[in-house]
This record gives sequence, C-alpha cells and structure tokens, in this order.
Amino acid sequence: MQDALRQDIDDLENEILQIEENIVEFSRMKYEEGIKISLRKLESDLKYLSILANGIPIEKDEDRKIMDFLRTHYNKLQKLSVPA
Repeated sequence: MQDALRQDIDDLENEILQIEENIVEFSRMKYEEGIKISLRKLESDLKYLSILANGIPIEKDEDRKIMDFLRTHYNKLQKLSVPA
C-alpha cells in the first residue's frame, strides 16, 4: 500500500512539472484557453498531492520534501496565473 501511494505522489509531481511546462509553452503561443485549462488542472493536482501527503504516514524527510515541492509549485501557480 505504501509503495502505491509513493508512486501516486511521484506521478503527481511529474504531472505538475509537465503542466507547468505546458503553461509556459501556451503562454509563448498566446493560447489563453490552454493556459486556463492547465492552471485549473495544476491547482487541482497540487490540492490532491497535498491531501495525499497529509493523509499518509511518511518519514519526516520525505514529508519535508513533499511540503517544499508543494510550496514551490503553489508559488509558481501564482506567478503563472493570467489576469481574467
């Protein structure tokens, strides 16, 4: 069970990184609809990662890494957001 949750966390972290890359690319192309969809997906994935990380017993080092990842990428989310 722990391995499956760890894999889910790794998958979410990779997906978050990919979404951020997509947002940057959509910004270059000025594709606002793609940006908006990606931002919603990014926010959703960050929330889900937070729920997973807070709901499983993990070691302190691992918890710190996940919390740092979340903090970093929530900050990126704020910077990547486009004005409505």
